[in-house]
Amino acid sequence: MNIAIIGAGEVGRTYASAVAEQSAHTAILCDPYPNDATLRFVSEAGLELHREAGTWLADADRVWLCVTGDLTLSVCRDLLWRLGPGTVVVDLTTAAPGDKRTAFDLAAEHDVQYVDAVILGAIALTAAATPLLAAGPAGPEAMRDFADLGAPVRVLPQARVGDAAALKLLRTILTKGLEALAVECLVAAEKQGIRRELYDAMHDVDAAGFTAFLDMLVRTHIQHSGRRLHEIQRAEAQLTSMGLPASMLSASQQVFARTTRAAAQNPPPAAATADAL
Repeated sequence: MNIAIIGAGEVGRTYASAVAEQSAHTAILCDPYPNDATLRFVSEAGLELHREAGTWLADADRVWLCVTGDLTLSVCRDLLWRLGPGTVVVDLTTAAPGDKRTAFDLAAEHDVQYVDAVILGAIALTAAATPLLAAGPAGPEAMRDFADLGAPVRVLPQARVGDAAALKLLRTILTKGLEALAVECLVAAEKQGIRRELYDAMHDVDAAGFTAFLDMLVRTHIQHSGRRLHEIQRAEAQLTSMGLPASMLSASQQVFARTTRAAAQNPPPAAATADAL
């Protein structure tokens, strides 16, 4: 089976390497602007590299899109008409859900199967074994290829194309927000020489489990928003006194202040709730 991998950055190279090591299929890379790492990789791996879409795509059985999400539609428009009927395109980008649904419709016009897939983790850490989530009628068939590479895969049941992308972006709200908070927090801890002690002080989160901890925060948010707002203000003052940025705490203050005002106008129920609305 010929697998065309569009985009030869870290993600594309990772999957190409895994396919090449498996030896059961042939990986063909395409990247109009390959960097030095890509050129070195294809040379060492003995892989074929194309600089643009062309007639060579007619021989592809699978096409894996590993470009940035904002390029999804333009790349699809450039390659779909070149593919043979029944070719399966797996879009691994973090494109907007609407763009993925549009790409699905465009693929159908060319008798090409399109799968919305997203990477749930860090390719740099777990390579081709990074978990994947997919949506779309051809999802089960397409995800078997990645399962063969060692990736935990899940296809959303009775989901439409774009649903996997929507979940990935919701996950991004949390993970990238935490990343930004971690940067500000750990820089401050490092400056005070208590980074290890901070980790020790977070053991309750480890003990509860991350999802249980998140549910607890939402469950108790309304009842305790006023007290937590003051705590955030003191934390911001601590960073400011050290000459450190506190942009994430400033944004957090807005959220807690909004909840506190709403709770004053419409008192919350006595019992905590997990409802986030």
